[in-house]
Amino acid sequence: MSQESILHINYAISAKRHTPTYLMHKYWARKPHNVVAEYIKRYSKEDGIVLDPFCGSGVTLIEALRYGRKAIAIDLDPIATFITKMSAIPADLDKFKESFEIIKNEVKDNVETLYLTECPKCEKETPFHYMVFDGVVPQKIHLWCPSCKLVLDKPFTEDDEKRAKEIEEMEIPYWYPKNELIWNSRVNVSKGMRVSDLFSKRNLTALSIILNEIEKIEEGSIKDIMKFTFSSTLPQASKLLVYTKGSGPSWKVRGYWIPEKRWEMNVWRFFENRFKAIFKGKRESNQTVGTFFKEGETAWIFTQSATDLSNIPNSSVDYVFTDPPYGDSVPI
Repeated sequence: MSQESILHINYAISAKRHTPTYLMHKYWARKPHNVVAEYIKRYSKEDGIVLDPFCGSGVTLIEALRYGRKAIAIDLDPIATFITKMSAIPADLDKFKESFEIIKNEVKDNVETLYLTECPKCEKETPFHYMVFDGVVPQKIHLWCPSCKLVLDKPFTEDDEKRAKEIEEMEIPYWYPKNELIWNSRVNVSKGMRVSDLFSKRNLTALSIILNEIEKIEEGSIKDIMKFTFSSTLPQASKLLVYTKGSGPSWKVRGYWIPEKRWEMNVWRFFENRFKAIFKGKRESNQTVGTFFKEGETAWIFTQSATDLSNIPNSSVDYVFTDPPYGDSVPI
């Protein structure tokens, strides 16, 4: 494409809402897909190769494939390249659903025993949806009782406190990460802070049970996508959810700040919600990009530094679209 033939983009492009493909997994500073697409369509030809050496969650690769280009995605962060690949690869949705149902049958009841509370109306035990904490003190419990159809907030009772103490004394049944985070006060990581400090004992226990069941899946793309589902659950399972009235639970502040007033969510409920969101996202990505994703033929994903691109042949790239990292704005 000659320089003279290009009508350059010299105007603002309004960002569109993320589609289900881009709602599968949280990623800080994700670029609007339609803006990336406009640049790719304008500055590259079909069947050309588009490179993104700081690919993040893979918007460039997905949009390039979607519009008939080939794509190379590079990132130093392995979770970035994992999200990129899981967002783009085709998925057998029947097998994905079947795998989820097996996990549900095996562990749901066990996990939800961690969240049982008594309904103040019918006095039956039911899993709560969330608790609100102020520091280490529980302020209220929110539940929907399937027996009497009551939706309510209730105070933290003596029975709830007894159950919480029992959970604190339990051994976490399966593996969970105990490694230290890299000290960096700019992303709210203090010295000696561990990954496990980002989660309550209750939620660490629930997560360990779910992950242990996922590990039983035979190796392959379904196991990877289920791990993708698990990973996308982690923010909602953490202590990072600042509680504000009129706003739902979400990881709103960059880095690993644990707010005084926070939510503690029912892990199973959000694992199931993330499965539904990823099922919907994969159904869309199967249609828009999955058939074009052929690793090593139309798509190349590398977990490496962008300072050495010697694995890419000279003069092979037709267009580079990238957005260099935001440093401390992207917690790793």
